Amino acid sequence: MPTANPQATQSPAWWREARFGLFIHWGVYAVPAGVHRGRAVAGASEWLMHSAKIPVADYQAYAADFTASDYDPEAWARAAKDAGMGYVVITAKHHDGFALFDTAVNDWHAPRDLLRSLAEACRRHDLPLGFYYSQAQDWINGGAVFGDKWDAAQDGDFDAYLDRVAIPQLTELLTRYGPEIPAVLWWDTPAEMNPARAARVDAAVQTIRPGIFQNDRLGLASGGGHFDTPEQRIPATRPARPWETCMTTNESWGFNLHDQAWKSPATLIRQLCEVVSQGGNYLLNIGPRADGTFPKPALVALAGIGAWMRVNGVAIRGASAGPFPHRLPWGFATARGDTIYLLVETWPADGVLSVPLLDLPASARLLAAPDSSLAFSSVSAGAFILHLPPTAPDPAVSVVALHYALPPRLGTVPPRPRPPVVPQPADGLIVLRAGDAEIIGEHLALTAGPDPQLGCWTSLDSHPLWRIRLHQAGAYRVELDYAVPAHRQGTLAEIAISDLRLPFVAAGTGGWGEFVRAFAGVVTLAPHDELDVRVLPLSIPVGAVMNLRAVHLTPVP
Repeated sequence: MPTANPQATQSPAWWREARFGLFIHWGVYAVPAGVHRGRAVAGASEWLMHSAKIPVADYQAYAADFTASDYDPEAWARAAKDAGMGYVVITAKHHDGFALFDTAVNDWHAPRDLLRSLAEACRRHDLPLGFYYSQAQDWINGGAVFGDKWDAAQDGDFDAYLDRVAIPQLTELLTRYGPEIPAVLWWDTPAEMNPARAARVDAAVQTIRPGIFQNDRLGLASGGGHFDTPEQRIPATRPARPWETCMTTNESWGFNLHDQAWKSPATLIRQLCEVVSQGGNYLLNIGPRADGTFPKPALVALAGIGAWMRVNGVAIRGASAGPFPHRLPWGFATARGDTIYLLVETWPADGVLSVPLLDLPASARLLAAPDSSLAFSSVSAGAFILHLPPTAPDPAVSVVALHYALPPRLGTVPPRPRPPVVPQPADGLIVLRAGDAEIIGEHLALTAGPDPQLGCWTSLDSHPLWRIRLHQAGAYRVELDYAVPAHRQGTLAEIAISDLRLPFVAAGTGGWGEFVRAFAGVVTLAPHDELDVRVLPLSIPVGAVMNLRAVHLTPVP
């Protein structure tokens, strides 16, 4: 049977209406939770086996404590629904090969079918349920370890693995839970999935579920899939295809004992608003504990978002991208029917909001105070003025509904806000941190938290840019604070400071979270009000550039 053309199929109505979903990473990795033999292992906890090179037998021993003793799928579904989410995606099998269902393919699976009860709960709450399936990495079942193997049990042929494990398990997932589940197949890390292999897997899927909704990570030619999946980032410009950004509530996808970098509800609400303002979906992840309970900070985050959604959800659910091509100085906009919603993140102290539209609305109201009208002034300089109360009704994002009889014309949209110029401190040492960078391109992301870093960097078309104000002339030692595992080392890059270039080769540091400060060279600089500093990848031999925490410019005595 020929493979369906994924480019020609529109995203389903439930997905476009939802805009907001729950991602769940759950598996045996929740038992060690980022710690092996008493040592916290840097990096995402679901990659623990790979990062610590744990032998197969040792890792499998953790499964005895994967009890799911307090697993309550009804509570999971209710938490998602109360947060205003419209669908759920769960890791049916992650890279450690452990199945959350009672697969007949092997014995490496949960003691009972954990997906069936979740499917029933999601059905009761009208939440479409999707399955994440790691089709190309499997560190237990042999033949599907990308990069260097560390246990003879991992040996084997990748094509045989697809026929022996992946395709039979996908058949199970596509036939056990009813015709509407899974609502989406969420692939990951195509690695060795060349287009021919991907087409073979897709043909098996299409035989059972023709046209099933799926993401872009299977490995089909030209990306394939029905939607793109930027990870831990929001594209700076609006993508042409349907897209869904996936984000974590802290920093790790799976439960991690040492990851306390929980994002506030306000931060997550702002991310949700920006994603929908650009026409995307927002898939927010939680990593449950091994007993099946959600960490309390994650529940706090869901409750905070839910409270906001109960007031402002009409600006998210069923909304489409707003009229403005990018973030404005005060926030974002979405649209639904005859209404444009202004999602105001930065409340103006003087109550004056400039809205770059050439037509006045029929009415303007705060969703938090729908019975009170807002005043507005006539258009000038390509925008009209909206008069707001002195205090924002919500500390995260406040929403104004503008009602129009006819679609308004776009006015003069200000440029996308840029990070400020970094001034040189009195001691001369300049530290260009990840959070101060402007991200150029679509394949680089900033991870939030107490130790921000630039990551998910997968293309030559993307790089960070800093602007510095230099007052001290002289020679500067240039160093990069970066991390990359050994199997992804070898990226060739340039540190570009104005028209100067320093070559840099990213050697392996031990892991994605194991940072080193590496010397790149010495440059001589003159005082300047604004100098550009960029890290430009020139070649990426194994699919990822590096994680970058900072660039240091240190005066040479």
